[in-house]
Amino acid sequence: MTRSDARVAAQAVYVARRLGAEGLVRAKAQADVRRAVEAELAAERERGRALDAEVERLLEANAAAIRASGADYAEMFRKARRMLAEKKGIPL
Repeated sequence: MTRSDARVAAQAVYVARRLGAEGLVRAKAQADVRRAVEAELAAERERGRALDAEVERLLEANAAAIRASGADYAEMFRKARRMLAEKKGIPL
């Protein structure tokens, strides 16, 4: 599931506040922490999108075999995504 820019920004604000409140991160400006968290969340979102695109290409390349076997596309997508993520070391 991909996240919108607004959702990423809101999550970054929440995480930055919690990190500061719990004393896990010290910074002169809370905005610096928020920007760093937001950048990492956005990068993670892009990694997820790239993974999804690669899975779609893989399934398209094998579409005939998938149709012939009668497999459910959504289930094949989930399995392929999980296997590719494990292979690339991407946490889901």
